[in-house]
Amino acid sequence: MNAAVGGATVLDLEAQADRVGLAPDDAVVVSIGTNDAATGNEVPVLDFRQTLARLVTTRRVARWILMAPPGVDESQLGGVERTNAAVDVYAAATVAVAEATSARLVDSHGLLAPLGSRAFATDGLHLSGEGYRALLPVLARAVGV
Repeated sequence: MNAAVGGATVLDLEAQADRVGLAPDDAVVVSIGTNDAATGNEVPVLDFRQTLARLVTTRRVARWILMAPPGVDESQLGGVERTNAAVDVYAAATVAVAEATSARLVDSHGLLAPLGSRAFATDGLHLSGEGYRALLPVLARAVGV
């Protein structure tokens, strides 16, 4: 099931998780951080980290998979709304939460870096087909399928 909501930040995750009704045998993938880094959204990094950690430690599921944000293609975005430097701060916080909990980590930035701009759609924000083709097999292994 995909419960993603466009524009959501970490501050929306707990309510989203509660609406879905997580079960003890679920594997849950959380892909968050890019919207948190957006100009005008900018969730404080400490709040980001604490909220993500609370989600992972208070909802009992079989497996948490945290996907660090892949970054953006600044050449398409113009570096105005989101920058890789800003997204990287949230990626580091995601890594820290994964390391402090039992969550598995998918480093989408490292995985997609060899693709460069080809990893992203023409909006510079969302992944391209090529980006998803590189990411999905790694994500499937992390989930355990």
